[in-house]
Amino acid sequence: MADHSRCCARKHEPARRAGGAVAADEKVGSIGYTIAEYAHRVRYQLHDDLVERHARELHQRSSYDCWNGLSDRDQELWRHMARLDLSHR
Repeated sequence: MADHSRCCARKHEPARRAGGAVAADEKVGSIGYTIAEYAHRVRYQLHDDLVERHARELHQRSSYDCWNGLSDRDQELWRHMARLDLSHR
C-alpha cells in the first residue's frame, strides 16, 4: 500500500484474510449488484465529481480513517450512500 504520511501519517496495510476465506473482491453478490445497478440508473442525474465530493464529506463526518486507506469496495459503498443522499433531496 502507498504511504499516506501527508494525509494521516501512517502507511496503510492491506486487509488480511483468515485461513482459506474467499476474498470479498472475488464475489459480487446481490448487494454489489444492487449498488452497481443503482449507480447505473442515476448516472445521468448526478455528476461523478459531485458524488465523489459528497462521499468524502460523508466519510469525513463519521470516521477518522483516511479516505485513501479505505479499500475500493469501502469507497464505493460511501459513493453509494452519497448517491442515495443526493438523489433523495
